[in-house]
Amino acid sequence: MFFLSIATTQAQTRCARPLANSLFQQRKQQISAIANEARKLQEAVRFTQDNCLSAEQIRELMSLFREEQNRLALAENAYATIFDPENYYIVYDGFTKFSSVVMLYDFINKGGTPINIYPNTPTNPTNPDNPSHSNTSNFTGYPPYNYPDYQIYWGAKNCSAPIPESMFQSIAVRIRSLQNENMRFNAVRQAVQNNCLAVSQLMRLVCLLNNENNRLDAMRLSYSNIYDVGNLLTASQVFQSQVNYQQWEAFLQQNQLNNPNNNTLPATACAVSNNDYTNIMQSIRRENISDTRMRVAKNITRNYNCFSVEQVRGIVKLFNFDEQRLEIAKFLYEYTAIEERRRYFMVANEFSFSSTREELQEFINSQKGR
Repeated sequence: MFFLSIATTQAQTRCARPLANSLFQQRKQQISAIANEARKLQEAVRFTQDNCLSAEQIRELMSLFREEQNRLALAENAYATIFDPENYYIVYDGFTKFSSVVMLYDFINKGGTPINIYPNTPTNPTNPDNPSHSNTSNFTGYPPYNYPDYQIYWGAKNCSAPIPESMFQSIAVRIRSLQNENMRFNAVRQAVQNNCLAVSQLMRLVCLLNNENNRLDAMRLSYSNIYDVGNLLTASQVFQSQVNYQQWEAFLQQNQLNNPNNNTLPATACAVSNNDYTNIMQSIRRENISDTRMRVAKNITRNYNCFSVEQVRGIVKLFNFDEQRLEIAKFLYEYTAIEERRRYFMVANEFSFSSTREELQEFINSQKGR
């Protein structure tokens, strides 16, 4: 580990806590899937500038780059909006050359200005934590969150289509004009219960409320009227309170398979029981020869159709090399519960190499709509 002290007076904490790790890992995986190194750097820098990240999260992002100069460019661009500038020495471990450590140290302590690595793109784009795409539209007058784009959403839906933006703006203007929190909360509650909304619209509506408990209540009431229900975890950005964030996450976990308005989900939740899964894992582990283990794994798992992403990740871990892990990951996609497939990109976290992660993402993209 490299040691150099860093002056922290130039950086300011811009929010109460860093981006939740679940959201960070989703966006990191999206960035990792970009094959072009220059494009990957652009997206990573945008991500750091549009979110409050920790020094440890920046170090993780740096590991996505092969070129040392790109790691340095990311570290320089990220410093201005870092959550914990006093811990920025952590990113030193993201370099392979001591000269890069020295250059970052000099950059920070001399008040350097990072280069514009995407001069032909907007200076402050907004990127969602949607697993598939990025939304570059900003919503003027609202917090700079990562708003997911419902127009490119392909997962489960709770209603037919979000209300038009013009109609949404009319509702928002009326709510904004109300004089007190109780009146605004009642109006927001009415809006989320009587209209089909995109998650980006829900986030903007609840941001008109100052009380986070009111935000949480309104979001819970909205669940059956949300179009892109798979993007709802992204809405946790509206909370500063860790308690409210955890309550929202727990609410989503409880309701994601049981919503009667979600016509894309089966009437009975599709799942492989814990007992069956344990037996599957034990049977695969008994085989020490890799080819035999792969054959046994395929023969057993093809008898099931409802694996969760976490169960798939567990099976993938039973193989030692990325080539084998990719093979079984592709095979198991067909046997994964349909409502789980939108999260299948998370299986790539079990791979060691970015090229393998990219290949899995390409495979997932090829399966959409089938």
